[in-house]
Amino acid sequence: MQRQKVHRYVSKDQRSENVAEASTRAETPKARRVIASDAAAHALRLLEKVRSATEAQAHKRAAKDAADPAPHAVVIGGGVAGLVAARDLRQTGHRVTVLEAADGFGGCVRRAEVAGLQLDAGAESFAVRGGTVGSYLDELDLSGSIAATSGASAWLIQGEGEKILANPLPATSLMGIPGHVRTDEVRHLIGRAATVRAAADLITPMSKKWATEPLSLAEVVRSRMGQAVLDELVAPVVNGVYSTDPAQIDIDAAAPGLRAAMQSTGSLARAVAQLQSSAPAGSRVAGLDGGMYTMIEALAGQLQAAGVSLVRNSPVTAISRQPQAEQPYTVHTLGQELKADRVVIATPAEPALGLLNPLLPADQQIEGRSEANAIALATLVVDKPELDEAPRGSGVLVSRGAPLVAKALTHATAKWPWLAEQAGPGTHVVRLSFGRIGEHEPIVESGDDAQLIAQAVKDASKILGVQLQQEDVLGSAVSRFNDMVPLQGGAAAQRRAQVQQALDDLDGVDVVGAWLAGTGLARVIAQARRAVAISAR
Repeated sequence: MQRQKVHRYVSKDQRSENVAEASTRAETPKARRVIASDAAAHALRLLEKVRSATEAQAHKRAAKDAADPAPHAVVIGGGVAGLVAARDLRQTGHRVTVLEAADGFGGCVRRAEVAGLQLDAGAESFAVRGGTVGSYLDELDLSGSIAATSGASAWLIQGEGEKILANPLPATSLMGIPGHVRTDEVRHLIGRAATVRAAADLITPMSKKWATEPLSLAEVVRSRMGQAVLDELVAPVVNGVYSTDPAQIDIDAAAPGLRAAMQSTGSLARAVAQLQSSAPAGSRVAGLDGGMYTMIEALAGQLQAAGVSLVRNSPVTAISRQPQAEQPYTVHTLGQELKADRVVIATPAEPALGLLNPLLPADQQIEGRSEANAIALATLVVDKPELDEAPRGSGVLVSRGAPLVAKALTHATAKWPWLAEQAGPGTHVVRLSFGRIGEHEPIVESGDDAQLIAQAVKDASKILGVQLQQEDVLGSAVSRFNDMVPLQGGAAAQRRAQVQQALDDLDGVDVVGAWLAGTGLARVIAQARRAVAISAR
């Protein structure tokens, strides 16, 4: 498969010229009445185009259906889970239609052009452990594009009032849990007394009940190492990476293999050290040269080449079922009805349950409301040669007590060598995360991008220890997520069991996605493939 040629460097002068040209074009405003008139006419033209395109697609599908008797699968949702499911269904003999409500595919894997650079505006990496994503990228002929991180360390910001303390996180750690407790790194972060308490883990017997009973990450850390380790080390990592509280995530979902290692070593710290012994800094995650959106492009390209119908701007309003019909399912979208032998629902939880529940008996319907989970990612491209030295490594996690609104910062050009090469000397990309699942963050929920970018510039200055001004910003972008999910906890496991029980009695319907699989590309890909692993022939 040919890879799109990427221009490796765009000079600051070129970017400045582009900005200047855009500003000049914008300096001659139209009268308000003319603008309103143009907008209305433009909207009508767009509606007509959508209607015509939808009718044309419907005619093409009808002709194709008549010529191809293979079972028809409709995938609702074109995020990672939906595209992965569509590819496997096509490979097992189905005709496949993917309906995506938005204008593009990929879901939480997104791309934005900022200051002439093509940047990930969502997920930027994947977990190497287990090899799930690496193997899938190999199937997509992308294994040669897998990119390692720079290996630069992560830091932690703590503070009270206006005072900020910045220290590297322990080199051997897992989700903030230190593998070696009696070190200066740990003492600097939690203090001498808390370090002594954490060291009790090395001599405290391991409860046999912990071998099988449900455990949250918070419960394990608090019991074995104390509250300070939980609050000052683990919580910032979990909040920054997963946007949730350690009490809300199950230890087996958070750290596969950790429970067994605890039982065999008799210590949480020794278990972490054992799991991390072969994983130097930065080696637990990887990305793709050119960004993770390259995977979406490859998937979409292969699907189209295989004859899969990829339909944008097609929200699904309902699914109806006639069990005795030759094609038992009808998918309703934009006034059209698509007949299907099989349906895969690959949307976030709320719309997924909105489609699934009407197919279920009243006593089996599943609660669809979710907690507050608005998350925002602010990306800044800045002209700041002082950041060439990566003063805070590859990124920073923020303790709740620190005088900052952002919960984490990734210094992307310090983390990814391929991106540093594209950006050029002195130009840097930083990504700041705002908002936590289950909490209401006004600056996120307001929807005010300008306010969020202004806050990102302020917070980046404090986090990096390098003063940034608005004039240093060459470009910016905001990406918002309203369907983020934590790693699986008790409530999520219960809902997953309810969904599975309902699907057992509903032949021909599958539900996939992060809200069932858990956070991370590895979990999403694996769950989608398991769900649709049935041949059509």
